[in-house]
Amino acid sequence: MKNITILLLFLFTYSISAQDVIVTSNHEKISAKVEEIHIKTISYKKFENLNGPIYHIEKSEVIKIIFENGDEEVFDAPNDNDDESEVTMEETQAFLIDYIGKYCYDDNGYLKNKYKAKFEGDYLRLTVMNKDKSKELSNYLYDFKNVYSFRRPDRREDNLAYINLYAPFLVNEKKDKWDKHKLVMSVEGHENAQSIVNALKHYNYLLKQKTKKPDQKF
Repeated sequence: MKNITILLLFLFTYSISAQDVIVTSNHEKISAKVEEIHIKTISYKKFENLNGPIYHIEKSEVIKIIFENGDEEVFDAPNDNDDESEVTMEETQAFLIDYIGKYCYDDNGYLKNKYKAKFEGDYLRLTVMNKDKSKELSNYLYDFKNVYSFRRPDRREDNLAYINLYAPFLVNEKKDKWDKHKLVMSVEGHENAQSIVNALKHYNYLLKQKTKKPDQKF
C-alpha cells in the first residue's frame, strides 16, 4: 500500500512538472502545451484540457516560455522602432542563403554533409553535398508559403540543434505536383538554429503578404 501511495505521488508530481508555462507581461503564469510559436502570436492548449481548443496569445504580451524540459525562450519587449515587417524579401533571402550555407548539415548529427541554399523565384532549393562537396546527396525545391508547421529547434548538447518542419516540396515539375516533406537539418549553434527558424517564419509571412489582396485583412 505504501509503495502504491509513493507511485501515485510520483505520477502526480510528474504530471504537474511535465507542462509548459507561459509567463505573461503582467506576470500571470499559464500552464499549457505550446503548439506553435508564430511571428506575432503563440498557439497553445490549456494543460488541464489538452483535448480542448487551441488558444492564441500575442507574443508582445509574453515575457518568456518555460518548456517542460526546463528550456526557456525569452521574448524581447516590443519596440516601436524595431518593426519586423521592415526586413525585406531580398534581405530575408540573403540571410537564409548565408546562414544555411554556414551552419546547416544533414540530419545525421555529425556536421559533415553541408546544406547549400538558393532561391528560384519565391521557392527555396535546398541541396545537401558530401563532405568534400564532390557529390550531391539530396536536392529538393520547397514552397515556404505553405508550410504545415514551424517548430522550435530541438537543442542538444555540444551546441548542436535540429530544425524539424513540414513543407511542400516539388515532386513532379511537369505536372506541378507538390507533396508534404519532413525537412530535418542539424545546425551548428543553438542561436543560429533559432535565427534560421525565425527567418523562415518571416519569409512565410512575406510570401503571404505578397499575394494578399488590397482589401484582405488576414
